[in-house]
Amino acid sequence: MSPILKSGNYGKYNGIEYKITTDMENNIKILTKDKSKIDHTFEDKYNSGVFTKIVNPSELVDCVSIETYGIIQGEKVQILQENEHEFQVATGSLLIGEKLNLPRVDRDMWLGWVSKSGVKVIEEKISINPHEL
Repeated sequence: MSPILKSGNYGKYNGIEYKITTDMENNIKILTKDKSKIDHTFEDKYNSGVFTKIVNPSELVDCVSIETYGIIQGEKVQILQENEHEFQVATGSLLIGEKLNLPRVDRDMWLGWVSKSGVKVIEEKISINPHEL
């Protein structure tokens, strides 16, 4: 199942939205797992199903940084993963972890799966300049 939640940097290249990252040489790369978004100029360098292409920052438009989190019973939590009916959420707060009955998995981490119906998903988008990545 393809996740509906996005986080990280995204931008449009030739009118198509891609995730944006940088490599060790500070090249800007667009990446996707969607074969319908690629042409012969993309490569799957590690044979992982992730296709990448180095682009010039001036070729990217509508670039944003996206942070997705959830609100449960008025409390902000990280959303780490999802499946069909649940989100895996986490918090570093003792008070929030106990209030939401999340299992404590480390000294400062509470983590658990919760029904999607009890989570309000918030997606914060901030415009970014691809020349400053």
